[in-house]
Amino acid sequence: MAKRLSIINLFSVLLVIVINYLSQIKLFNHTTIGEISKKYDNLFTPADYAFSIWGIIFLSLLGYCFFQIKRAFNDKKSKDFIVSTGYWFTTANILNALWVLAFVFDLTGLSVLIMFVLLYSLIKIVLNTNMENWDAPIEIIAFVWWPICLYSGWIAVASIANVSAYLTKLDWQGFMVTEENWTIIMIAVALCVNLLMIWRRNMREFAAVGIWAFFAIYMRHRMEYPTIANVALTSAIILVVTTLIHGYQNRDTNPFKKWQQRQKGKSTS
Repeated sequence: MAKRLSIINLFSVLLVIVINYLSQIKLFNHTTIGEISKKYDNLFTPADYAFSIWGIIFLSLLGYCFFQIKRAFNDKKSKDFIVSTGYWFTTANILNALWVLAFVFDLTGLSVLIMFVLLYSLIKIVLNTNMENWDAPIEIIAFVWWPICLYSGWIAVASIANVSAYLTKLDWQGFMVTEENWTIIMIAVALCVNLLMIWRRNMREFAAVGIWAFFAIYMRHRMEYPTIANVALTSAIILVVTTLIHGYQNRDTNPFKKWQQRQKGKSTS
């Protein structure tokens, strides 16, 4: 089963990459994700450069898949994490591709539903593999945990942005709460989610994506909406400090320390 899953997972990542590329050349509905996003522009949307993180995410997911294939076809290495993941990773990628199609065809409400099921699929992977809750070898941390943390971290932020875009499309008035205040509330919610992921799941990499997003929101609004910008920057700083404190408290299982120990072991052998 592990061999079959590893191959299917690779093809699912390639599917997402191809669909995203085709959307960027306007093959679908003669528009792009960015153009639809600008159509429903809202204050939670970060600066454009923030979306370049997809390049890092896609590279990490390819590394994740090739590592799975290497493990699946090696009889001596454990394949438990592949089997535990099951079809949830493939499901997440298929949903990612469907989200692109729904969004560029202006089916914003449907895209919100797809996004939340996608996030649920990634959460299932985290729970099924007991991710970040045990002292794993460095290769598991680098090629399994980090890619899924980055992926789920960005989808968590994107889910909030997706809901904001849909509410903008509906011309939602916010129950007499201003858009600026709603944006501050959403930043606070995102901050709480990231803090929970650090302290309850040890997923500092998840929070690193949150830092990236918060800083991009700050960069976008620092001139026109200084209150939102300052809240976003403060949230980013809180996450940085929290991540450093958590990292120090768990320094004995730091992957870089493990890598150094492995290098020392090789030099003495």
